[in-house]
Parts: sequence; C-alpha cells; structure tokens
Amino acid sequence: MALRFYFCGPWVSGFLFSGALFLGCPAWADSPTEQGEKIALSGSGAALACVTCHGEKGEGMAAAGFPHLAGQGAGYLALQLQGFAQGERSNPIMEPIAKALNAKQIRAVSAYYSQLPAPFDIKALSAHLDTYPTKGSMGAWLANRGDWGNNIPACIQCHGPGGVGVGESFPAIVGLPPKYTREQLLAWKEKKRAAGPLTLMGDIAGRLSDTQITAVADYFASLPVSAQNHSAQVASSNATVRSKTAATASAPDFTPPDADAIPDDEFGKVVQRGQDIFLKTGTYAGQFVGNTMNCVNCHIDAGRRANASPLWAAYVLYPAYRTKNNHVNTLAERIQGCFQYSMNGAKPPADSDTIVALESYMYWLAQGAPTGVKLEGQGYKRLSEPTQKADYIRGQQVFQQECALCHGADGAGQSVSGNMVFPALWGDQSYNWGAGMHSIATAAAFIKANMPLGNGNTLSDQQAWDVAYYMNAQERPQDPRFNGSVEETQKKFHNAKTDLYGQIINGKVLGAQSTPAGGAIRVNGLNSEPSKD
Repeated sequence: MALRFYFCGPWVSGFLFSGALFLGCPAWADSPTEQGEKIALSGSGAALACVTCHGEKGEGMAAAGFPHLAGQGAGYLALQLQGFAQGERSNPIMEPIAKALNAKQIRAVSAYYSQLPAPFDIKALSAHLDTYPTKGSMGAWLANRGDWGNNIPACIQCHGPGGVGVGESFPAIVGLPPKYTREQLLAWKEKKRAAGPLTLMGDIAGRLSDTQITAVADYFASLPVSAQNHSAQVASSNATVRSKTAATASAPDFTPPDADAIPDDEFGKVVQRGQDIFLKTGTYAGQFVGNTMNCVNCHIDAGRRANASPLWAAYVLYPAYRTKNNHVNTLAERIQGCFQYSMNGAKPPADSDTIVALESYMYWLAQGAPTGVKLEGQGYKRLSEPTQKADYIRGQQVFQQECALCHGADGAGQSVSGNMVFPALWGDQSYNWGAGMHSIATAAAFIKANMPLGNGNTLSDQQAWDVAYYMNAQERPQDPRFNGSVEETQKKFHNAKTDLYGQIINGKVLGAQSTPAGGAIRVNGLNSEPSKD
C-alpha cells in the first residue's frame, strides 16, 4: 500500500512520497543524486518506490491528487523533510517517515528530484503571462494582479510567471491538483500549517476567502503545461466569470475606477497599452529601459495603491514646478524622468506612443478626481525622523531577516526565464543615483508602507530607516547628470542629509565606482507592438 508523504513551504508546496524510508540504509558509493534516485525509483527494503505515486519522472499524478516533485529546489524539499522530522510540521504519515531519514538521505532524495526537468513548459507559461486576461476569471485576476484591497499580492509576484517557481523559497505551483492546492491554502488559513518564511503564506492565505482559494487553485491547475495546449487552456481559464471586488487603492476623497473597467473602445485600447507598459515595462517599452525593473515595482497594484505613489494622485498635480530640475514639468516630462532615472534608461519622446499610452492610463485612473489637489495616499507617506540615526549594521540585519528571502542576499533580485520577479535593489540592474528612491527618506517611506510585500506597516519606523540606509549605501548605476566629478555632482545634486551619493561607506566613495548611466538599453522591447517611438 502506498504511503502518502505531504510537505509544503510558502504557497502551495505539498508533495507526496510513497513508501517508508528508514534510518540505517547502507552507505552507497554512488553520488548523492544517485542515492536519491535509488530511493525514488526502487524504494529501500519494505519501502515502496516514490514513483508509485509521483510518476516515473516525478511529474505527479493529477487524477489521483499527487503533486509533481520534479524541478523543485533541493534546499526547499530538504527543508520540508527536516520540518517533519523535527516536529515543526505535523502529519501522522510523514512524521515517522521523515524521522527515519538521516540528513544524508534527505539531501539525496531532494537533490534527485530537484535535477529532474519540471513537468511544464516555462516558455509557454511565460507567453501565457503576456496574454493573461484583464477581465478573466477570479483565479486569473488573483494570480496575476492580486487583491490589494485586502493586502493580497499577485501570486506571480513571488512564484514567478505562470507560477513556475523562483529560487529555493518559492516553489512551482503551476499544474498542482486543485483539490490539493485548496487543502493547503485552507490549512494555512486555519493555522494548521506553519506560516512559512516571513509568515508570508500564513498571512496571505488568512486574507483569502474560501471562494478565492478555490478560484486560484483551479486557475493554476488549468494553466498550460506545454506549448501545444496553451490556447485551449487559456480559453478554459477565461470561461469562469470573475466576481467584482471593491476598488483596491481608494482614498477618503477619491476612488479610481475598477481595475477591470477599462473601456472596450479605441481609447480603451490605448489605456490598456499604458497598463501593459506599466506592468511589463521592459517588454513593451524596452527600447527606453536600461535595467530589469518595471514601473509596478515602485507603484504597487498597477499604480492603484495608496501610499505607493499611485498614478491617480500624481496625474492631477501636473504641470508642476520641481526643484529637481528647477522648472515647471509637464506630465510627459515627469514620466520621461522615470525612464531616465528609475529605469536607468532613455527618455521616450514626449509625443511617442509610449508616453501617450502612459498618460492615457493615468488619466483613466484619475477620472473624476479634483485637479491641483493632493489626494490622500499621494506619493509615499513620509516618516518622522528616526529616534536613532539610521545605521548600516542594523539595516543589514533587517535586510537579512526580512528582505533577502525575495531580493537575494546580494540585493540583485531574482528572475526566472528572463523575467525579473523580485527587482534588484542595488547593482547594475537597479535604479540609478538620480532616481527618487536613492533618497533614504523616500525609500524608508516606501518600505514602511509596502514591505514585506503584502505585509506593509509591520516593520517599525526605525527598521524602515535602517534598511533604507543599508540599501542605499550600496553602489548602483551613475547619475545621468554626472559631470565627470563625483564631488561636484554631489554638491550640485546630492547635498541632502538623506542622500549617500559621494559619501564614504565601508572605505569606498559611493558613486566613484558606478557603471555609466543608461545600462544596456534595449533596441526593441520584447513582444512590443509597432509604434512611432
């Protein structure tokens, strides 16, 4: 009889191994992966082979509700086994099995399954992400856009395009049996499972309704696992009608239109184009982008979320005088600055399709809002001066505890199949020294209100200041206004006390070793439509 082996980490990550694996297996001369293969394919002693339930190649058995193991991270798989063995995870079948495994066997089985090819087509799933429905099923919306009115990020923001998984901490969730996925989300919601790293899944599942849980489980189960059935699966996922939710980025005196209410007319096509550029900037405006960031990285929920610099609050304030360049800026010029600084790229022409589309999207979001008025939720909610001066060491500790899981220990972010899932916070793929986020005050305000993702306002003000200091004490691309001298550029453009450009940190002058501004600006955006840009 096959014994089921359940284990999960962040999001849906339950897996089943069949058979009992016991402590004291003879030492092999094989490599760890070969040892794991023997356990998986042939079992050991009285233990049945894992393939009994999970398929010959770890592809799972959807009809029976057994999830796939192939391609999941070795560290992730091992961590779940260790959790059962140490009593941190509870399951009457898995606990004795995991306790019977020694550390070497856990590593071997995990290594074996991690090196098997994933049972889905990553390219097909990436293409699906490019065409996800804006007015599709509830599951599609939650997966690709989230429900920010309830602080629920999009699933793909952690699990990558199409749910293919990112790194060791965010497993692949595509193709899992819907009943299984639903059971795991309910377990988190009902606090029957450990909340996981940074309590992300415990918190997020707790905010999902039972209807949403079912919808998102069905959606990821329906996604194409190969390029051949892509079109059919997209049609299937669109068949379910999504229930409308309340507007997600409301303010006391203004609420933007529902996110799925873009008009189906010629104007709406341009608005939709603007939203596409905003969500996947490198794909739809890559000729003006010099890093791997997207507008939505700093303007959460497609520019709708209050206190995350929402577009509806910015639109009504331009034209406006800006001290950054000491003249009145049009809205087009303001957007050009985002490309030049935050995207470390080039300015699109003011009359280009790119600028017109973004302006149209902003106009649509702000329709009905009073002009020339600072709406509640505009920009980032500024923090008071910290009780203690912002500190590099404390900031580093906060980063390691709260940020490195997603953005990487080196701050370089994490990508999958060329799609940046978690943006770089410093280095060549991040914003340059001219971007507004390089200010510690601005970064601290954004972090406090919005990070960790979906759990904003959980860090203390001091922690936000400290981690912003640490983040901006790292090197990044040069300021486009650089005149050949770090000292002169610092005096002219970076003399605020919350600006670290030109300062000596860890024996190095920030800005002195920056790569030139502009990055590797793309000649053409991927999948970009013809335009007059």
